[in-house]
Amino acid sequence: MTNRAPGRFVVTIARVLVAAVVLSYLVTRIDLASVWDSMRVASPAVLVEAFVVWMIGWWIVSYRLGLLMQAQGVRMGTFEALEINLATLFYGFLLPGGNLTGLAIRFYRLSRAGGRYASGLLAMAGDRVAATAAVSAVGLTCWTLDPGDKPAAALAVLAVSAGMVLATIAPFAASEQLRRLARMLRTCGPEWISGRLRRAGQAFDAIARLPAHTIVLLLSLSCLAQIPGIVAFTILARALGMSLSFATLGWVRSVVLLVTSLPISISGLGVREGLLLLLLRPYGIADHDALAFSLLVFAVTIVAAGLVGGILEAFRWLVPRASARQNP
Repeated sequence: MTNRAPGRFVVTIARVLVAAVVLSYLVTRIDLASVWDSMRVASPAVLVEAFVVWMIGWWIVSYRLGLLMQAQGVRMGTFEALEINLATLFYGFLLPGGNLTGLAIRFYRLSRAGGRYASGLLAMAGDRVAATAAVSAVGLTCWTLDPGDKPAAALAVLAVSAGMVLATIAPFAASEQLRRLARMLRTCGPEWISGRLRRAGQAFDAIARLPAHTIVLLLSLSCLAQIPGIVAFTILARALGMSLSFATLGWVRSVVLLVTSLPISISGLGVREGLLLLLLRPYGIADHDALAFSLLVFAVTIVAAGLVGGILEAFRWLVPRASARQNP
């Protein structure tokens, strides 16, 4: 652990620097007074509306995560999965390490709920693959439907993401061969290895043998969850007076989500703002309006949703302790 600490520290500093450098550059190039004037146009009621719609998307993806855990024999309801998802967002925003810290906490919480590391790891992997597949597919569909002059780099992001999804799920075509290898290792290896492999194999079998209708349901939920997200973006854009179509905001959102999911910044700060400036310029959106839009997106989708996760975490820590004091 000690040997890894300097490396983690360097990575964290690098991510902070990326956010600071990009934001500093934008601040020197864009009039902040104009950005503030644009943001003030959006009423609090509109921000609340966008937040509520965004949370509907979180509820859908949490239902999907619950299904993935249930497929491995772990009882998990939608609300429990929602708590874990929002806690991931909260810690990823609050603690050093950003998304990586949030993912580590998510892995711990899912593994603890399932009683084994394999269940948490496979649920996270399945959830990420389903989410990335849906974001890429919806983004490519919206790209096709948008008649505007779109940057080619955005299409490259969507295409590469879709290709990575295909490369990830390809090994499942050989799932039977993988199960044979696992069985061989379980019978030939030492006891401490065979026990771990048995638990991992059981979890893998559960995922690999999902019925076709369950896989269709998971993918359908993943695509359905994109709609509230695009609607929330549309609400914020309209609040700032931007005339952007649903299709345009659909692929723009997909590109932003895919790029900001990379561990190159803290909660996507700087990267999100720079991306939106570049993606919206061909549509005649002024830089100060694009920056105002990106800040509202950050406030609604990261800060507000993360605060809800923090509140749920506070209840999770305080309520059991209060009950323990009342029932000694």
